[in-house]
Amino acid sequence: MSVNKFFLNTVFKSIKNGSLRVGVIAVSIMLGACVCAAFVNVYLDIDSKVSRELKTYGANMIFSPKNMSEVDNTSQIKFEEMKAQIPADKLIAASGYLFTQANIGPTNAIIMGVEYSSLKKVKPFLDLRGGAMINVDFDEKNVLIGTDLAKQAGFKVGDEIDLRAIGANKGEKVKIKGIIATGDKEDALLITSLGLAQKISNLTDRINYAEAVVLGNFDEISELGKKLSNDEILAKPVAKISKSEGLILEKIKLLMALVSLVILLITSMCVNTTLSAILLSRSKEIALLRAIGASKKNILNLFGFETFSIAFMSAFLGAILGYFLAQALGYAIFNSGIDFRVLSIPIAMILSLVFATIAAFYPIKRALQNEMAQTLRGE
Repeated sequence: MSVNKFFLNTVFKSIKNGSLRVGVIAVSIMLGACVCAAFVNVYLDIDSKVSRELKTYGANMIFSPKNMSEVDNTSQIKFEEMKAQIPADKLIAASGYLFTQANIGPTNAIIMGVEYSSLKKVKPFLDLRGGAMINVDFDEKNVLIGTDLAKQAGFKVGDEIDLRAIGANKGEKVKIKGIIATGDKEDALLITSLGLAQKISNLTDRINYAEAVVLGNFDEISELGKKLSNDEILAKPVAKISKSEGLILEKIKLLMALVSLVILLITSMCVNTTLSAILLSRSKEIALLRAIGASKKNILNLFGFETFSIAFMSAFLGAILGYFLAQALGYAIFNSGIDFRVLSIPIAMILSLVFATIAAFYPIKRALQNEMAQTLRGE
């Protein structure tokens, strides 16, 4: 029998005869690689996933008159032109706002004109307390009313009110379709379509300011704002929201890296403990191989190749399974799938093999230091 054939036969028999303990090593490395690959897939996809998720917390870009000290409104058409320059895959929602005072029945109130279709996206914390939302931008027959204003004026869902400009004799008949609450200024406002607010205030094609929800980090949105800004309208990020997004992303990435490290350390301990037990049970076999002429290098190659074979196959299988774990995490956390990243397989395998090698080094080194004669005598 050739040396290579004897070598491979010994490795095969060792794996076969130690199936239970070898299985523990294989499963440990496979789970470590699986979690590592899953986290790499999620990590590489997390910017877009978390960014989109955080955009549900409201507008992160504002458009306002450049010289607010001189004028408090600007052109809606120019805002629409600016909005059209934002890439379609980046823009989630946008709405202009116009505020004006008006008579609503027997009392005065401030009305806020908005684009109804974007209202829930730019103001996601808006809570419907009664009735229904309005989703058509040009609906000038229905309005929403804040809880505080509804209580103060005694209005309820379904009431028809006469809405007119201060001092005007003629107005518009509108119906209260819903009562909303945000815990902010909107609770004291009457919310109408932007077109109706412009008609009441006699400010056609004017808005006080606008908000948008745009995908991207603080730097990207800042750069976009500089590009969009002109002599009349200033576009800039809402720093509190955009900067917070970046901090949250960094903390999530750090947490994922730490969890991966802990999993790999646990994997290493399992490999170390199990391999130590395997080598202890095979100490006589090692001594016998030494007695028939095998050098320490031959023994090291034998057990190193055996451990590497198990680790390599387990790491590869774990890296493949990691993609499916990433999908489960994606749907559980973001309610959407995670893109497959080929890079996750080599990264997960390399990390798993490095930790497995470190874990296997000391047990193998200790086994080679045993005295051959004493081991064969059973001492």
